[in-house]
Amino acid sequence: MNSLNILTKYYSLVFVLIISGCATNPVTGIPDFVTITEQQEISIGASYHKKILEENKIIQNKELNDYFQKLGESISKKSHRPKLKWHFTLIDDPTFNAFATPGGYVYMYRGMLNYFNSEAELAGVIGHEIGHITARHAVRGMSTAQITNLLLSIIQSNVPGGQLTGNAFNLVNMIINRGYSRKFELEADQLGEDYLEKSNYDPSAMSAFLATLKYSDELEQKIAKEEEREANIGYHGVFSTHPDHDKRIKALSNLKTPNKKNNKEKFLKLLDGSVFGSSPEEGYVKNSIFYHPVLAIKLGISDEWVFKNRTDELVLTKDKDIVTFKVDELLRDDIENGLTPEIYLKEGIQKTTFLTTNKLISSEDFSFNGLSGYSYLYHSESIMNSSYVRFTIIFDIEDNEKKPKVWIIRSNLSDLTNDEKSKSMIKTFSKMSQSEIDNSKGLTIKVIRFRKGMSYEKLAKSSPLGKYSVDKLRLLNGHYPNSNPKIGDLIKIVQ
Repeated sequence: MNSLNILTKYYSLVFVLIISGCATNPVTGIPDFVTITEQQEISIGASYHKKILEENKIIQNKELNDYFQKLGESISKKSHRPKLKWHFTLIDDPTFNAFATPGGYVYMYRGMLNYFNSEAELAGVIGHEIGHITARHAVRGMSTAQITNLLLSIIQSNVPGGQLTGNAFNLVNMIINRGYSRKFELEADQLGEDYLEKSNYDPSAMSAFLATLKYSDELEQKIAKEEEREANIGYHGVFSTHPDHDKRIKALSNLKTPNKKNNKEKFLKLLDGSVFGSSPEEGYVKNSIFYHPVLAIKLGISDEWVFKNRTDELVLTKDKDIVTFKVDELLRDDIENGLTPEIYLKEGIQKTTFLTTNKLISSEDFSFNGLSGYSYLYHSESIMNSSYVRFTIIFDIEDNEKKPKVWIIRSNLSDLTNDEKSKSMIKTFSKMSQSEIDNSKGLTIKVIRFRKGMSYEKLAKSSPLGKYSVDKLRLLNGHYPNSNPKIGDLIKIVQ
């Protein structure tokens, strides 16, 4: 096929798609290029919803779920697509985020819900997510991707060196989508503010929560810098091309209408008693102790160690040192046949190539707190580096009603002088009592009335939030970095 025929086919296809794919945008009233019908959009959303329910735990609080659904429905009635069937779902996860999928599906994580300080703020973010759907942002992005991929397939199949052309198209597509992301976020913010006002809420609540997002990122960056790690930030700001928080706030009208409702006390009372941070089933940190009621273990964590509770391991870091805890099951038959922590460790090391580059310098019994264990310390030395690795094996086999477990602990140490410190931390590892397991509720939100003589500094002294309690309490209540509540205000603490 010659180049003229290719171009003819290309432009003919574009013309057909433009003619067939134009639909009036519900928000702007201007035709959009979309290749997905509303029914297809709803079907896509329903499919995503099913998958989300399969992969996530939903908050088991009927009153809170009903409230979220009803509030969402009331905002959606003031939107540009009031007749769409809307679904609002609360996910039981400490992630600080919310999102929307095509067809009328809005989701919010518990980790974000805890940081609202009025119903109006919550309604603003719900309105923002509704705005993504009413303006068909996802659908427009999907349509762009569809046409790009279709045109790409034509060019790649007919033009010599088509792969290079394809890469160029992919680059353009990425730029377009990231540009759209900036545009769409700002549009959704403005729609959220508009829906707030139409729903008789104070529209300034939108910018108030955007300020919370901004300060959340700032605090996380501050803590990450002090802990010498990468900051974990993200709500609608994953890509550098997304608008920053100051630009988003500036783009809003920021009108304050005191006569409009915010329903602060009603909302905060609903949050009273809700889980904060990780759930007990996942394990949680309280008063510098990590508890995992399902595994029935606890571990002391001093402020000098940075702790991460990952899906498959516990990770503690201090400067350049890293200590990881992993758990595996043991066979009861192996234990009855004489398997010990020392044998388990020796056989495990021998199955690897570890001994080819590391020298054993000491071994010791590591039994403590009623647990049996054994430990090896190795030295690794090269032209560029010298370090130490300690492997510790701990058997958890005393409970005959549960499967026996083995804890595999690896300490990567930059200096031998740090070995005793890591060993001391490891030896805080112990079994939870039945009473501790029965009473494990994790961290919860408690709503109190701010009284004379109170301060965040005083409240922080009894807070389980650790080193940055003052900052975290201020952020939780919309008072970061240095504001304070008024006497008589309801505030949230964590206990």
